[in-house]
Amino acid sequence: MTYEYKTIVLPFKTSFFSQTPPDMATALNAQAREGWRLSQLCAPIGSGGSTVSMIAILERSTPS
Repeated sequence: MTYEYKTIVLPFKTSFFSQTPPDMATALNAQAREGWRLSQLCAPIGSGGSTVSMIAILERSTPS
């Protein structure tokens, strides 16, 4: 079986006083309807040591 991969960036919603995490369930469920599943999730550190987004690595099987 072979797989294909793609990434999606899920940015945090930021304002001057707060930072709200992305709605991951909605984003991942939308991708799942197209046959993708979550393989890995990473949260890179931005400037100042804070996380400004999450990167989801998705996979799905391809026809042989």
